[in-house]
Amino acid sequence: MTDERVFCTYVQVLFKREIRAPSSAQARRNEILEAALRVVADGGPDAITFRRVADRAKVPLGSLTYYFESREDLLREAFRLYLSEATRFLSDLESEKRPHTAAGVIELVLEVARREFADDPALVRVEYELILYAARDPELARAFNSYERWIEARLAADLESLGAPRPIDAARTIIDLARGFEIERLTHPGAQLEDLERRLGLVIDALINERPDRVGSGRKRPARRRRESNQNRRSAP
Repeated sequence: MTDERVFCTYVQVLFKREIRAPSSAQARRNEILEAALRVVADGGPDAITFRRVADRAKVPLGSLTYYFESREDLLREAFRLYLSEATRFLSDLESEKRPHTAAGVIELVLEVARREFADDPALVRVEYELILYAARDPELARAFNSYERWIEARLAADLESLGAPRPIDAARTIIDLARGFEIERLTHPGAQLEDLERRLGLVIDALINERPDRVGSGRKRPARRRRESNQNRRSAP
């Protein structure tokens, strides 16, 4: 199976364009944006040209200049489409697998990773290209940060219901762990979901069962105790 066919197979899971496009004009615009995402997956944002995207989308070159003012506008809108559909994808998946236990949280994260890497990590590459591009584009950075906060809030709500004393920190930790696995898998295809499952088990157990007396244990000692300690050191022979 070629990279193009693999990507299209996965796009059909994430981008259900045939039932969601409200008009032929919107359908054409979305086809262009999806083609742009495929170009980004293959060669990064620098590979984007109107002609290359038009060829990939199989549309006249004039279609791109009609819908988009510049390649930067095209890229930004393509990444926005990715964020919109990724949000829909994750929301639908959470509805299917609403976690009520620690094992359920693990299975939800594993299922996201499983579907991401089902055929080819094309869309995973797109997301990391998006992150790097957002570092130079404040408008896109705001959109990506909103997407991240949405994921964080949904996961935190699930963790809070399971008794995690610091659900926001716990959610952020799990997201960072999952992203670390994605990067590992991109550079080391031999990384297995079983590795992620084992790590998630250790981390989620610690986050949910964290003892209340240890929450905030990393804070600095009160000033009075620091002064007493300093005085003791000065009076020592």
